[in-house]
Amino acid sequence: MIYLISFCDFPWCILPWLLSGFLGFLMGWYLRKSWKDEYDELDAKYRALLKTNGGLEGQLKDCNHDKAVLEGDLATAQGMVKEIQMKLDDAQSSADASASIGGNVASAVSGFAAGAASSSSEKSEKKSAKADASPFARLKPNNLQIIEGIGPKMESVLHEAGIDSWSELSTKSTQELRAILDSHGDKYKIINPASWSEQANLAAGGKWEDLILLQKQLDTGKDTNVKLTDSKLEKLMSKHLKAGFGKFKENDLKIVEGIGPKIAELLNNAGVTTWAGLADTSVERIQEILDAAGSKFKLAQPRTWPQQAGLAASGKWNELKELQDQLDGGK
Repeated sequence: MIYLISFCDFPWCILPWLLSGFLGFLMGWYLRKSWKDEYDELDAKYRALLKTNGGLEGQLKDCNHDKAVLEGDLATAQGMVKEIQMKLDDAQSSADASASIGGNVASAVSGFAAGAASSSSEKSEKKSAKADASPFARLKPNNLQIIEGIGPKMESVLHEAGIDSWSELSTKSTQELRAILDSHGDKYKIINPASWSEQANLAAGGKWEDLILLQKQLDTGKDTNVKLTDSKLEKLMSKHLKAGFGKFKENDLKIVEGIGPKIAELLNNAGVTTWAGLADTSVERIQEILDAAGSKFKLAQPRTWPQQAGLAASGKWNELKELQDQLDGGK
């Protein structure tokens, strides 16, 4: 049986609903597709930005590391400049003294022979007195960096505040020093100046051993440390006394006159890796090491090597320099 539907009998009233539903479906599909494309594009940009941000964070970390290294190099350079300035001051003083002595000698020679002898004796006494002078005499009263807790920047801050010597610093209370630090912002807030006046008072009075002992009990200028630490003054004086040997790192055997890179390598391979170790090694044992390495080391003369190494291990730089001035290739 065939059913025929009349055109007039078709339910045309549902057509708008069907049409609107179909159009809604098409619009939803179009919007979903366009939004998905936009989402994918934004997601790709987001991931690219994350990658770029990761690279920038790495660069920032490298920059911070380089900054820290450069600040350390700057502090070292400033210390070297101060050391050079001290040497120049000493050289100028010596030159002035020599000029004065030379004038006296010339005058005495032209007048009386006895005067020349007297002037020569006086010169010897001055030279002896200089040799016996305390190494701390090289320190200048305006060098506030010998105080535990004071570095180059802090020294500049104190100089700007009119504190130019140990004596002036010793008169300042903790509250006054705190006010000076606070006037330069929060960057110095963590610094504790409680012991600075006491340290400066000992320095101004030339009580170096007491100052070293006090600094060993401190932790960067604070009194909260519970164990002894290295003294800043002690390290500074060690650096001054080590002038001329500064290019050698700790336990570098090449500091010994007569030892070069190849012999140092021989000794290291034989288990002699420190100054103290070389000082405890007999000359006979050193000679055995050299002989075992072949005839190319037969000219080496290790007789003074343990002695030199012992002086280096003990930090007796002046004595090591005097000994090496008398040697020729370790002989």
